[in-house]
Amino acid sequence: MTCETMKNIQSTEPDFTEPIVLELPSSSEYILLARLVVSCVGQLAEFEPEDVYDMKLAVTEGVTNVIRHAAVKSFHVEYRVLPRAVQVVVVDKGGGFDVGELAARPDEQGGFGLAVIRSLVDEVTVDSSSSGTRLKMIRRATVPE
Repeated sequence: MTCETMKNIQSTEPDFTEPIVLELPSSSEYILLARLVVSCVGQLAEFEPEDVYDMKLAVTEGVTNVIRHAAVKSFHVEYRVLPRAVQVVVVDKGGGFDVGELAARPDEQGGFGLAVIRSLVDEVTVDSSSSGTRLKMIRRATVPE
């Protein structure tokens, strides 16, 4: 499905609220696919190119964190087009981590990816437990000048 096809679906079904869900192998070769889909979703949300770029970078950071740290064979990325916004949720079933400890201060062992994500999107929610981690990111479209 191309971005144009996705846009046609969006224009014929304005209440399109079902998420686009990818199950990706936990391998860096699939980062590009996650970025491609967020580009198309950003276009559906009428994002400016800068907004799309920021979402691509945020998704790259979130997916890379799963690949590097979750020790899982696969994970899910869910994309949802909202009115003039995009929501992306990255979900893994790894062992989780202490969100408070990591968010408190990035150091040589990590934590910069989450700081980068927070600087790129409007809302970030991280829920992590021994049964997995859920990273939710929402970016609203910049109002064109």
